Amino acid sequence: MSNEKFWKPISKYINHLKVRGSYGLVGSDEFNSGAQHFLYQNQVTIGSGAPFSTGLPNSLISRSGHSFDILAIQNAGWEHVKKLDIGVDFSLFNQINVTFDYFRDHRDRILMRRASFPRLLGYWGSTPWSNIGEVLNRGVEFSVNWSNRFGKDWQVDLRGNFTYNQNEYKYVDEPDYPYVWQTDTNKPLNTLKGYVAEGLFTSQEEIDNWADQSQVGPNIMPGDIKYRDINGDGRITAEDQVMLSPYNSMPRIQYGIGLNVQYKKFDLGVFFNGSAMRKIMINQGYAPFLSAGGDGYGAETLNRNLMQWIADERWTEDNPNPNALYPRLGITDADISNNTQASSYWMRNGNFIRFKTLEVGYSFPHCRVYFSGDNLAVFSPFKLWDPELSWSAYPLQRTFNLGVQLTF
Repeated sequence: MSNEKFWKPISKYINHLKVRGSYGLVGSDEFNSGAQHFLYQNQVTIGSGAPFSTGLPNSLISRSGHSFDILAIQNAGWEHVKKLDIGVDFSLFNQINVTFDYFRDHRDRILMRRASFPRLLGYWGSTPWSNIGEVLNRGVEFSVNWSNRFGKDWQVDLRGNFTYNQNEYKYVDEPDYPYVWQTDTNKPLNTLKGYVAEGLFTSQEEIDNWADQSQVGPNIMPGDIKYRDINGDGRITAEDQVMLSPYNSMPRIQYGIGLNVQYKKFDLGVFFNGSAMRKIMINQGYAPFLSAGGDGYGAETLNRNLMQWIADERWTEDNPNPNALYPRLGITDADISNNTQASSYWMRNGNFIRFKTLEVGYSFPHCRVYFSGDNLAVFSPFKLWDPELSWSAYPLQRTFNLGVQLTF
């Protein structure tokens, strides 16, 4: 628009303006990994079904029947994705450049297994697949850059970016659950589900007066996590698991901000990046002192070492704190199975902002000397380890460099 004649009266204020828009329909053949490539074929295995008996009463012979491993999908097709993007680019006062985009992806005909088919239909492991799933993804992206020179000695460049993304299942084929909190339809894809924790048991009397948790873990003892009876039936079961957070470790918001300043022959550059609207679960992959096999992660992968924060802040008989950071310790899977369940007890705020880079330099006639640093610091309400990484990941290294750049 800024190239048109009618724009000239305000071109000194908004010297550039461009509006963009696109809409398209695309296809995707990236079917769920649980589906087979040859979707149009029935797969039948002879002799692997449930056994049955034939013959005379006095000479019964056990035989195994046929089993349907996969039922052919009728009229299977690609997923359809309707993609919309609307954007605006503009510049103000020949100093500020702004780019804004709104995007919306509506994906339907997603291939998924028919979870609403009850087992009494006899499908068992060969429940049919159909193109019935539907997902909506939408969000915004925004970036701004301000660059200006002050006099002959100063030059400043400030830049920032911001991304927000939200998705949800518009339709999921699922069982007829008795409670609405068990469903996925109209809820985000990356939810965290589990029990609502009410602290730790401090006495046997409290356990006796609480809802029965024997289906979650046997031998409930003081120091174990107690869970809220959501449906009020007096028992803690899978039906009491709810959506703890509409997002998980994959953030809804990502952002960055950077600054470059130059004064005569000196220059300074810094950059920060961060994530927000993010939750992490801190009980993934470790349980101290468990015997071989651990809590389901396997003897090869489970970490049985005791972290310092567990040693300092766990529940003990000498310190029966109902709000301790870690429940009582155990030595077998069954002993602590109640405490390894996904629950709000383990959920933490995973937001962070990282001081990513710093660079300071001085320019001579034919060279520039500089000092730089990477991954200098991270600021977060989560303090147990780097919130951007898993506890078992190799940590990001803080590095410092001193260098010279030559020009001829």
